[in-house]
Amino acid sequence: METDRLSRALTSRVAPRLVALALGAACILMGLNAALLRLDLPAPVNGAELAALHGPLMLVGFLGTVIALERAVAARTPWAFLAPLGSAAGCLALLTGAPDVVGRGLMTGAAGILCAIYLRVHRRAPSAAVDVEAMGGAALLLGDVLWLGGRGMEDVVPLWLLFPTLTIIGERLELARIAFLDEMVETVVEALSGAAVLGACLLLIAPGSHLVVGPALLGLAVVMAYYDVARRTVRLRGGVRFMAASMLAGYVWLALAGAVWSLWGLQGLNGAAYEIVIHCITVGFAFSMILAHAPVIIPAIVHRALPYHRLMWLPYVLLHAGLVVRVVGLLAEASAAWKVGGAVGVAAILVFMVLTLGRVLTSGSIRKPVRVGPPAAAAASGSTTSQATGGRA
Repeated sequence: METDRLSRALTSRVAPRLVALALGAACILMGLNAALLRLDLPAPVNGAELAALHGPLMLVGFLGTVIALERAVAARTPWAFLAPLGSAAGCLALLTGAPDVVGRGLMTGAAGILCAIYLRVHRRAPSAAVDVEAMGGAALLLGDVLWLGGRGMEDVVPLWLLFPTLTIIGERLELARIAFLDEMVETVVEALSGAAVLGACLLLIAPGSHLVVGPALLGLAVVMAYYDVARRTVRLRGGVRFMAASMLAGYVWLALAGAVWSLWGLQGLNGAAYEIVIHCITVGFAFSMILAHAPVIIPAIVHRALPYHRLMWLPYVLLHAGLVVRVVGLLAEASAAWKVGGAVGVAAILVFMVLTLGRVLTSGSIRKPVRVGPPAAAAASGSTTSQATGGRA
C-alpha cells in the first residue's frame, strides 16, 4: 500500500515534467531540422518558415524550456511549470502557423514567469549565483519583448545568447562558492555578468557596444575556467572526468566567442563573426555543458538514473570536432567544410539524445528525490541543482 502511494505521488510530480521535456524535445528536433535547411542539406521537413525559426527553436524553444524546467523543479511550486510549458508551446505554436503575437506572447509570458521564479528564490536565499542567473532570465525576457514588438533577430539574438550563458555561469558559480571560493571572485563574476547584459542592451542603440559585451564574456570564461573545480576533477576517471572535460571545453568556446565578439563585433569577418559567436556559445558552450550536467539534471527531473557509459564520449568528440570544422569553414569561406561541420554537429546532438534516452529507459527508477551530497561531492559531480534554488527534485 505504501509502495502504491509512493508510486502515485511520483507519477503526479513527474507527469508535468515529462510533458515539458517532450515539448522541449520536439523543439530541438524541429530546430535541428531547421539547421539542416539553413545548411542547404536534405532534411525530413522542408519550408522557409521552418528554417527562419531555427534560432528561436534552439535558444528559446529548447534551451528556454529545459532551463526553465530545471528551475521549476527546484522551485517546487506548481505555477513555476508554466515557464517551460509556455516557452515550448510558444515556439511550437509559431511552427503550426499561429499568429506571431500568440507564439511570441507565450514565449514572453514564460520568460516573465521564469523571472518571477528567480525573484522568489532571491527572496528566500539571496546569493551572487542567483543574481547572475536572474540576469540571464532578464536578458531572455527583454529579447522576447523586443521580438514581440517586431524587432529583428539581429537585435534579439545578443540578448538571447546571454540567457543560457549566464544561467550556466550562475550555476557553476554556486558550486564554486560551496567549494569555499573567495567572495571577491563572486563580485567579479557578478560585475562581468552585469556588463554583458548592459553591453547587449546598448547594442540596440550603439553598435560599438560589442567592446563591452565581448570582453565581459571573455572575462567570464577565463575567471570561471580558472576557479571551476573541473580543473581538478578532469584528472579523475569515469563520469566525473567526462563531466569536467565537457565543462572545460565549454569554457574554451565561450572564450573564443568573447574574443571574436570583442575584436570584430557580430558583423565582422565578412559576416562570419555572427555565426561563429552564436554557435560557439550555443553549441560549444551551452551544449557542452548539457553533456556535462545531463547525468545530474535528467535524474532529478524524471526520477530515473542516467548512468555514465564510455559511449558518451562519442557525442562529445562529434560536437567539438564538428564545431571546429564549421568555424574553419567559415573563416576560410569553404562552403563544403561549413556544411560538413554543421552536419556533424547535428549528428552529435542526435547521438547524445539517443544515448541518453536508451540509458534512461534501461536504468532503474529513483524512488527518492535526487539530492546533492556533501559540498565536495556536489562540486565534483558537476551538479547544477544548487542549494540556493532549493536543490531537490
